[in-house]
Amino acid sequence: MAAAPSFSTIPQWQVIGQAKRDEVLRLLPSEWKIDAVPAPEHLRDVTNYARQFLTAEEREITEAPSATSLLTRVARGELTAVQVTKAFCHRATIAHQVTNCLSEVIFTQALADAEALDAAYKREGKVVGPLHGLPVSLKDQFRVRDTETSLGYVGWLGKKETANSESWVVQQLRKLGAIVFVKTNVPSSLMALETSNNIIGYTVNAANRLLSASGSSGGEAALIAAGGSILGLGSDLGASIRLPSALNGIVGLRPSHGRLPYVGVANSMLGHQTLESVIGPIARNIADLRLLVQTIVALEPWTADPKVVKLPWRENEELEARRKLASKKLIFAVLRNDGVITPHPPVQRVVQESVDKLKAEGYEVIEWSPPAHSEAFEISWASFTADAGKDFHDQMSLSGEIPVPELASVYGEKLGHLPSKTVNDLWDTQRRRDEFQARYLRYWESTRDKTSTGEPVDALLVPVAPTVGYKRGNGLYPGYTSTYSVLDYSVAVVRAGKADAARDLPYHDFKPQSDFDGPIQAQCMRAQADAS
Repeated sequence: MAAAPSFSTIPQWQVIGQAKRDEVLRLLPSEWKIDAVPAPEHLRDVTNYARQFLTAEEREITEAPSATSLLTRVARGELTAVQVTKAFCHRATIAHQVTNCLSEVIFTQALADAEALDAAYKREGKVVGPLHGLPVSLKDQFRVRDTETSLGYVGWLGKKETANSESWVVQQLRKLGAIVFVKTNVPSSLMALETSNNIIGYTVNAANRLLSASGSSGGEAALIAAGGSILGLGSDLGASIRLPSALNGIVGLRPSHGRLPYVGVANSMLGHQTLESVIGPIARNIADLRLLVQTIVALEPWTADPKVVKLPWRENEELEARRKLASKKLIFAVLRNDGVITPHPPVQRVVQESVDKLKAEGYEVIEWSPPAHSEAFEISWASFTADAGKDFHDQMSLSGEIPVPELASVYGEKLGHLPSKTVNDLWDTQRRRDEFQARYLRYWESTRDKTSTGEPVDALLVPVAPTVGYKRGNGLYPGYTSTYSVLDYSVAVVRAGKADAARDLPYHDFKPQSDFDGPIQAQCMRAQADAS
């Protein structure tokens, strides 16, 4: 019998990654750990799994209808910050055990902050700020004092953030009374449609653990979907808030660049500006997205981040939008197919049902036939691979780690997998981006000729993805989201429906629109076979 490998034969990067994994588990209170975590095959949906382990009070807190309702109860003295924080720490502990969603456990510091807030409330008789006592979760790239910021790179571990290095928005949220209690898992580099790395590992979907949580804000979305947080911050370059929110059955917002502060937030490919990464909220309802954005905008972030536009919250614009909404004057356009990948049957059905509901309520909906989205996908792909993977492999080389399969499929095992490009190639991509934006704007304005009011459409209704989910290794196409990154539009993800195996039968006359279309459509056929 061969001898077991000695400790010294294990690569050091694996040792470091395992140590961090162990630390995360060690920081989860032992009394909240599950003796036997059910296998995904035996329990797919874990969005409500934690309920059985919580007290009635913890269930009530973590299942509150909104963050605003929790803040109101804390402000009235009906709940303490410690009660709310402890409840979410408990549920986040369970969420991690079933989805593998956390990268940093900050419970001790969070409870200490909650105690300080409760003492201030008792002393002053009022809250310290509009987010007093609200636990907020953060994607790993937000720098938080006394924690590590890895972006999924083993080589980035080993350095704790300080109060000075903490991201500006995190510092401000603390001043407003928010409590940072966890950071959430990301793919190495953030540049993947699945959340996987050599530190924490792979994060699964809370709504169906046989599927991916998506990426790159996959840990954040899985945590919120499992009830382990009520409100969090993610980031989005090509899909990273929108896909995880949609696939986990929650809501998210990708603002336009220059709306919310990025200063002090860690990122890969620093200097990359062809498509800009933005931060944005992820939650369980639209009202909480509004709460966080409005609260951050009220901080006047343009005084700290030179890239933020000086644009206060516009009450008049909001009131006008609400007026048009109430009077049925909003006009929508619907994109059913981007011309590259055919949406799966459940996606097609839910889009049509959404159109039918809008029309039944009296809203006008027109068809959207814009400039070819295939060009936007080409622009985004050229942008994502502009350095041929050099930055990614440079960060990998810090520890000598091997890329996980979800990243190797894009950037390769080693540098050289992607063709080298010149600065002229970059300029050409940026020129194409600008021209595409101009053509799209002209098309949008031209819809005046198609609407009953003679005004252009107010909003687009678009699938977030051609699929309702995918298994590990099958996250292939971000085109439905990356197009709007190329355009730098603000995009909200809302819930619209669920797949139904009995109703969403595979197409019989399917004809692929592209090389990717056939393999992605085959995923639906396999899912249908599994369901039957």
